Amino acid sequence: MSTPAVLPGPVWMKKRWSLRNNPFPITGIARLGGSDLRENGLLYEPDVNAEQLQESINKFVLGAAYSGLKFGYLWSTGTAPGDSDARGFGKSVLMQHLTGLLNEDFGRTAYLSTGLDEEDAAEIPICGLLTSFDTAQIRSLGAALFTAVEYATDFRIGDEPTLAQRLRLELIARAESDDPRALLKVVADIHRSLRGRTLGPPDDKLIVALCDEDPNIAAEYLDRIKPASRTRNGAVYLATFLLFAAAAGMKHVLLCCDQLEDLASTTMARVKRDLETERFRDVIVETLPMADMLSVVVTMHPRAALTIGTAWELADLPSFDTTAANQRSTVILPGLRNVAEAGKLLTRYLDAAVKPGSARTPGDLYPLTKAAVSELFGRSNRKPRDVLRKAHVVLEAAAAENLDGIDVADVRRFLDTLNSAVSDDPGAGFPAGPVALDWSRG
Repeated sequence: MSTPAVLPGPVWMKKRWSLRNNPFPITGIARLGGSDLRENGLLYEPDVNAEQLQESINKFVLGAAYSGLKFGYLWSTGTAPGDSDARGFGKSVLMQHLTGLLNEDFGRTAYLSTGLDEEDAAEIPICGLLTSFDTAQIRSLGAALFTAVEYATDFRIGDEPTLAQRLRLELIARAESDDPRALLKVVADIHRSLRGRTLGPPDDKLIVALCDEDPNIAAEYLDRIKPASRTRNGAVYLATFLLFAAAAGMKHVLLCCDQLEDLASTTMARVKRDLETERFRDVIVETLPMADMLSVVVTMHPRAALTIGTAWELADLPSFDTTAANQRSTVILPGLRNVAEAGKLLTRYLDAAVKPGSARTPGDLYPLTKAAVSELFGRSNRKPRDVLRKAHVVLEAAAAENLDGIDVADVRRFLDTLNSAVSDDPGAGFPAGPVALDWSRG
């Protein structure tokens, strides 16, 4: 009797497990704006860190709207004392989720979640922008601010409108006209109303592009801006966008800035790092319209804090220390606290990978058993990134063996094999990857 042929792993996932692909990310590094759901942060599960998400709304959103908050800090401090590698806790995806939540209805849902009533929730409209530093291209504040404007014009989920499109509709309602000339006049009136230090005149071509009925005009205009101009004039482009947002009725804008550690990289010359840190104060705190409208939330972890701490203090920026004195401006993201949270994290990815027409029910952990999830959690360092990476490895190996299901012994066997490979070859571990900011592919 012949032995049945073993199906290739991807075929087994489809035919036996009713999954379109391996549901879990191979890197677990959020490539915000990318098209792969497993890696772009859009599978963020709010219930995993529900308390910290609400705390972020209470401190950052309400703080920006009512308390004059200029800087907030989203921390991960590690899973144990002295843990210097406090990455992989989900700071990037929480920021993306919070920004999207604000932009859906200009803060209404966020405000209501804090206990405000409908009248209060409509009082101070707020929207969000998202940007990030990286070691490849975005190594200055100007470049990061330019990328924030690109987020507004490019980023969308499916067929949903971009933030710039949503704001244009609000501007049309306020101007009671969709004539571009009428929209331009409202923005010009906002600019003329400024009474204080500015960076100079706004970029008129960007305003015209934002007011155009074709949503691609603004994105295409920004695409043509040369890298040198993005770095040199990024703050001007952001100031211009803020005038447009103010004309549309926005009172505040929350700028979520990821990967501050790349600005604080030890590969950057100290003089340049100090200068860029000073610009946080000069641009965001001391010039209009940023000083009136903009609040910034940055990600922080111990190594970044150690590198940028002196420059931050010399620039006289608000302290980011995780002390009682700073509790109103800091949120600390913990590791996964229990198996239930790990299960919620994994089922979000499994549900998104289910083939159409499958009989699977939402929340089903299959092919993993509950005991297998418990073993995965126990074998991780409680970081969401670590759990997801190891789940990817386990499912890949189990599918290659055509297993019907995955239990404790399977998890142990596959992860022991992985650990052995890493110990023999340090380069055989989990691959790293950049945080790409191609907002147009959201």
